[in-house]
Amino acid sequence: MEQTIRTNVGLDISKDTYWATITVLSTSQGIKNLKSEEFKNSKAGFRMMERWVKEAAISTSALHFTMEATGVYHERIAHYLHDRQYPVHIVLPNRAKKFAESLDARSKTDKLDSKALGRFGAERNLTTWYPSNPIFKELKSLTRERATFIHHRTQLKNNLHALKHSHNPNKATLKLMESTVKEFDKNVKSIESEIIATIKGNDELRRKIAFMVSIPGVGVITAAVVAAETDGFSMIGNVRQLCSYAGLDIVIKESGKWKGKSKISKKGNSHIRAALYLPSLSTIRYSQQHKAFYERIVDGKKKPKIGITAVSRKLLVLMYTLWKNEEKYEDKHLLKEVA
Repeated sequence: MEQTIRTNVGLDISKDTYWATITVLSTSQGIKNLKSEEFKNSKAGFRMMERWVKEAAISTSALHFTMEATGVYHERIAHYLHDRQYPVHIVLPNRAKKFAESLDARSKTDKLDSKALGRFGAERNLTTWYPSNPIFKELKSLTRERATFIHHRTQLKNNLHALKHSHNPNKATLKLMESTVKEFDKNVKSIESEIIATIKGNDELRRKIAFMVSIPGVGVITAAVVAAETDGFSMIGNVRQLCSYAGLDIVIKESGKWKGKSKISKKGNSHIRAALYLPSLSTIRYSQQHKAFYERIVDGKKKPKIGITAVSRKLLVLMYTLWKNEEKYEDKHLLKEVA
């Protein structure tokens, strides 16, 4: 007698729409894609999809939903399904991509991606997703707002610098630009105060952040960005996933005798990479252990970016390790990572 082991719905989500594919794992037929359909990425679309699944699925007794972490576009449907008591699995894009590649698909469309996610969730016992603490969403909003202000302030400062060194600059324009820079300064300081107040207002978060800032060169804002962008590392299962999520994983391209250049993927979370850049420079300058590590990586290659990236990756791994183990930094942690 055929028995359904698991029914999984793979969801490939974009801004306005998403594709859903129902995949069944059974004792007799193994893996089988039942059907696929496109829906609106809205509450009405969620309800339509739920009815469609119930009508089409062989069994809903073991019904799961699997999707990628796609910026913010997956958040509404993930919360909707969780509130409806369905097991939800949110996987990092690199994991979904590697699984899809293993299927040897020659084409790539949203529909095919949903089929791959359908199989992924049906075949594997994936970790069930639960909504993160709202504190991380608040932190993410604040830290990203701060990054936006700093970006615009930097652009304005560059324009101001160029104008000051031009011939006969307009004084009224100079005055206005200088005033705007000061306003940006005030806004950044105000947001930073909110970030610190948010951390201090949550005992658990304050305790965890304290472990991260014990690393030389890592300040409260950097720790806040990393904690916010990873939802307190809730979706991270290991160091490899973390580095890939941040886009600090190494990509090597070579074929036969041809040896390409090794470089970081930069396909992950750019907010984390940006937040780690200045702390990496600082820790190289002031920490003997990190400086020695940096110099060993560069070692006459005359490519400081390679060393800075390696230090950024090491800082991120250290932050993750201290957060998980609830420990403060000691030189032994770096030595262990380098060994």
